[in-house]
Amino acid sequence: MHGSFSRADTLNFMAARGPDFRTQYVDELPASNADIGTTLMQLLQLSIDHQGSPQGRVLTEALSAESSAAPPPTIAARTVESKPSANGLKTVLKVQSVAGHDYLDAAGFTGHTVGLDAE
Repeated sequence: MHGSFSRADTLNFMAARGPDFRTQYVDELPASNADIGTTLMQLLQLSIDHQGSPQGRVLTEALSAESSAAPPPTIAARTVESKPSANGLKTVLKVQSVAGHDYLDAAGFTGHTVGLDAE
């Protein structure tokens, strides 16, 4: 987290460069800081015994064809909502799942939190 749980603080810029990465590629799939280390470990053919979690996923979609033969992962998006309070206000959480990893995009109140616009 870089502040609040609004999309203004959870949508961050990451970049990778080198022969193992696709050129001029914009990855629309979610990624986290934990994914960077896991991806680099695979590229460097390192094996580390993980002690606990979180553990990231390999960002196969961003790797060049020479570096990854894996098909692009699928993404599933969902929204979780609390029960409404007496005044009707409810907490909303937007989640994306990729390869068994959940990415929390935004949480807060619809219409009051960036990324949770009123439908």
